[in-house]
Amino acid sequence: MNVSIIREKTSLRGGQHSRLNRSWVTAAAAMGLLLWSLPGYAEANATANLILGEPLPPVTITEGGQVILDGDGYSLAPWSWPGSSNKVQVLQYVAGTRKGGDLYDPMTERMRRELDFDRYDITAVVNLEVTSAFVKPFVRSAVVDEQRIFTRATLVLDERGIGQATWNLTQQAAFVVVDRKGLVVDVILGAPSEADFERSFQVLRDLIALE
Repeated sequence: MNVSIIREKTSLRGGQHSRLNRSWVTAAAAMGLLLWSLPGYAEANATANLILGEPLPPVTITEGGQVILDGDGYSLAPWSWPGSSNKVQVLQYVAGTRKGGDLYDPMTERMRRELDFDRYDITAVVNLEVTSAFVKPFVRSAVVDEQRIFTRATLVLDERGIGQATWNLTQQAAFVVVDRKGLVVDVILGAPSEADFERSFQVLRDLIALE
């Protein structure tokens, strides 16, 4: 499922995305130690409040919020993390720009092809704080269009960049895998490498297999 394709529609609009057993906990901890030993990984994550093996810090977005479809229209409802899901969760936080919207497309496409969506939940939060005033209406419209296509995903508009500030995302983007207990088990910050995608996908697939 491609929920990260939140694009500025300039060209389209006349100028105008099982419970965890002990072995998995041990494996996740080992993976965390390995990741922190990689060059640049610890430094990048030290600036963010997304720590492996710990809960994702809570956040509430009231300016903007979750897209709720209503016939041909839509409304926005306050959105908070953590929510009520007891599944493995994937959270994407992206800038409301063309580059930001495309950032995690390869990962979400692979998830759509290879993973059973019934086994996990996915949320994409779009930061409109960094979007130009002229483009914002088109980005909002693009997000709503994506919600109509991917109705089982949760799409959220963050008008004031609350998520970026709360999670201290200096790189303006994050791809986070969270287990059913609410603990962070993998993080990609900013632009991903091929190795980032492969590692994160394997962690997600293995985690889902234990459900």
